[in-house]
Amino acid sequence: MHKDFSIGRWIVHPGLNAISSDSETTHLEPKVMQVLLRLASRHSQVVSKNTLISEVWPDTFVSDDALTRCISLLRREMGDDPHTPRYIQTIPKVGYRLIAEVRPIEIAEDEPKTSALLLETPVSLAPPLADSAESHETPDFISPPSELPNASVPKSAIARHSILWKLLAAIALLAGVSFASLLWGTHRQSSVAFRVIPLTSYAGQQDQAAFSPDGSRIAFVWTKTEDGSRNVFIKQIGSETLLRLTNGNEMDYSPAWSPDGSQIAFRAISEHGSGIFLVSSLGGQPQKVYTLLGPVQKEQAGLSWSPDGKRLIFADGFSENSPSSIYELSLDTMQAHAITAPPRVWDGDLNPVFSPDGRKIAFLRGIEGLVRDIYVVSASGGEPKQITRDERIIDSLAWTPDNASIIFSSDRGGKFALWKASARGGEPERLPVGDEDAYQPAISAATRRLLFTESSATWSIVGFPLSSNGRAGKPIAVVSSTQQDSAPSFAPDGSRFAFQSWRSGAQDLWIASRDGLNLLQLTSSGFALTGSPAFSPDGQQVAFDGRPDGHSHIFVVPAGGGSQQQLTFGNSNDILPRWSVDGQYLYFASNRNGGWQSWKVAVRGGQLQQVTTNGGYLAMESPDRQWVYYTKADAPGIWRVPIGGGPEVRILSQPRTGYWGYWSVTNRGIYLLDNEQAVPRIVLYDPVAGKITPVITLDQQPPPYSGISVSSNEDELLITDERNAGSHITLVEDFPR
Repeated sequence: MHKDFSIGRWIVHPGLNAISSDSETTHLEPKVMQVLLRLASRHSQVVSKNTLISEVWPDTFVSDDALTRCISLLRREMGDDPHTPRYIQTIPKVGYRLIAEVRPIEIAEDEPKTSALLLETPVSLAPPLADSAESHETPDFISPPSELPNASVPKSAIARHSILWKLLAAIALLAGVSFASLLWGTHRQSSVAFRVIPLTSYAGQQDQAAFSPDGSRIAFVWTKTEDGSRNVFIKQIGSETLLRLTNGNEMDYSPAWSPDGSQIAFRAISEHGSGIFLVSSLGGQPQKVYTLLGPVQKEQAGLSWSPDGKRLIFADGFSENSPSSIYELSLDTMQAHAITAPPRVWDGDLNPVFSPDGRKIAFLRGIEGLVRDIYVVSASGGEPKQITRDERIIDSLAWTPDNASIIFSSDRGGKFALWKASARGGEPERLPVGDEDAYQPAISAATRRLLFTESSATWSIVGFPLSSNGRAGKPIAVVSSTQQDSAPSFAPDGSRFAFQSWRSGAQDLWIASRDGLNLLQLTSSGFALTGSPAFSPDGQQVAFDGRPDGHSHIFVVPAGGGSQQQLTFGNSNDILPRWSVDGQYLYFASNRNGGWQSWKVAVRGGQLQQVTTNGGYLAMESPDRQWVYYTKADAPGIWRVPIGGGPEVRILSQPRTGYWGYWSVTNRGIYLLDNEQAVPRIVLYDPVAGKITPVITLDQQPPPYSGISVSSNEDELLITDERNAGSHITLVEDFPR
């Protein structure tokens, strides 16, 4: 079944890796199309997961996650609902079944055919990519074939068409040009031959890999599932023997090799603070060489060694409330100085990397935490040059060995993928590898090797029934996907809730019925990031933060969909809206005066009013309108001030820093996450009696930031849940320079 055919209202074009309906055409990834073809060839039959995996990923070890992702993408593109399917039915613990009608498309013999109809078999446009594998202590390395099949036209297909040869040649030429353009547009180039190999596949998360100078070893960070430890390891490529370099309780990040390969520099965070350490690449006691000053996003803080081995560059903050800058540390004098100066209210500069010749430094500059672009500055100082202008999320970057280009990970095309940009600027191009959840590229100048991290997880909004006696019932995953469903917000009547998700290819807002069976995409603004939904007290509107110009601002949109109204403006960042009890105001966090403070604005417009002066982040009113409760961006706990103004008082030591979304003010008190204990739990705090009552015992730590929501009658609590999280390092051999 490799000619065009129909499934329900969709026309399937196997040769083009596309499906179409009316005037709408959607291109699918080759593996996604192959899954669809296997299901269609066995229409109405149950196809087991093992069968699909063995046929779509032959000679490659992948887990069920790769197949699950393909099914999810098919359902999303075809508008299918897994709970009430019209196309693909899940057979629990077995596999899948295509239930929609499948029909061939008959074309009159004398009707001209395009080259797409001549493609009897799907064309492999790139070597098989390494999908996220199941966790194993000893990975099974199976290299995909290094040569690609030729996309030839079968003779039998040509014989069936009585078309003049010249006309056929012209059509084929034009179609070939179009098809080549399509291949280039999707960046799956069949002329590139390389091997993609899973380099690590241990339990837990392996990330932030860096090549040794000779390209034979990698240093990486391994976060273990059993104890949450995050330490630096060295692995010889081609061997399963690991050397553990750090073994403490601190959290380690950003390992970087010295140019002679004798030392590893890394960042570490512990209860005693954070710093930069050096350790022998053969093992030994790490030595602290610098104490970091301000809080910086640890995964993107970065660390890079100059080619002459005399300097380290890294991101650091001048103070708690200042944006991060790029600093240079002399290893001779142990003195550091800032070499960049981002605008005061911006998030700052991150992830610096020396060019191979040491003359330039590439780094990320963020308008806001998740809106970043690439800049390049001379290693001797000067004004940075902006390279990209996407105002999207860029995760990490690396120089090519010729100093001419920068490889980076970004969501500029939807899913996080690897891209290449000239160091002089211009439109980036997508790489033919690392096109699904790919992060943290690294390139070996000595060998034709590329590294990147692939990650995956299942995200859910989980509901816990609550009873009047304070006990919680069995949790139920209300909505679930691999697309970061998070930040739930109940509607006042409890019939539905809003949440943020990447289901549409970008983070947007969705509305779900309470049982999760009915979903509505509420926003499709095209902003770099849209999130933090909050229902109004009357249930008619949803407030959120969006980023139309790179800076985040506060918006409201009708709960049934419609035009959005922007409430805040300017060159600062405004996030995390929450409604006042009477629905007249929105509280939000803003850095418009430098540090993060809580503010409020009238929904009908008017002057902004600052609520806190000593720091404020997520803020909510008490139901009796006597207090404003709030968290802070850089400190654990919950504070409150009288709604009419007055001194602040810290009333709780939880939630922890980074978990500022895990609390909710209700008539009974404040539900919040207590994760200071070995076993995290949700507790209820009574601010009048000062009493804390355990409500829910969780079986694992929830992800940072996201949060909880409690229904107005307090019969259910929603919480963000992340499961099966893992990241693994992938090696690309024979990568073109």
